[in-house]
Amino acid sequence: MLDARDTALQSACPTVAMPRFGPAPEIAPGQRVLVAANGLFLQVKTAWLECQIRIGNIDIPLHYGQAQPFIHCAFGKIPQQPLREFVHWAREALPNEVAGGLAYSTGDGALRLVRFEPLSQSPHHVAYRIPPLRTDEVLAMDLHSHGHDAAFFSATDDADDMGIKIAGVFGHLDRAAPSSRFRLVAGQLKLDLPSPQDQFSPAGGSSWNIVSTRRC
Repeated sequence: MLDARDTALQSACPTVAMPRFGPAPEIAPGQRVLVAANGLFLQVKTAWLECQIRIGNIDIPLHYGQAQPFIHCAFGKIPQQPLREFVHWAREALPNEVAGGLAYSTGDGALRLVRFEPLSQSPHHVAYRIPPLRTDEVLAMDLHSHGHDAAFFSATDDADDMGIKIAGVFGHLDRAAPSSRFRLVAGQLKLDLPSPQDQFSPAGGSSWNIVSTRRC
């Protein structure tokens, strides 16, 4: 008989074998580990995200089915406007850092920039309070700036980035085209995502697809 603590842990993140001759059972909101013939996969499902990420290899033959990694965001492409708005706000705050996020509406599927309230800020840090969201919103993306410095994820970011979200940082905000870094955060897992090269150049461009909605 399982210890009650093990039962609670396995209920929070169950392990499922990938069927060989059919699809895996539908995942409920939350996360689970999928054991497939070609590796171990972390599956996550939220109001705005469904993903399947390889977290380990299997070197022995198993009689399970194959699984494929993918990342699917319910909102598809990230619109430029809220990101441009964040960059504009971050430039106004130079040389200090700022923090904000993109809230996803489960009602209409829209993304809205939320400016986090700074409690203290400097060219090298920002402490903040997240304001209340609307009743139909969840925070999908976490953003902060690095002022004149390059965009990178610091040791502090690594410690703070938990939960399920896309994290982004913009740097070199004194330049026409700032640098940027983005990653998917799923608990302890951090997965680098493509960053735009000329998203904020004077030439502009079309909407930026942060993560592909196509299963790969």
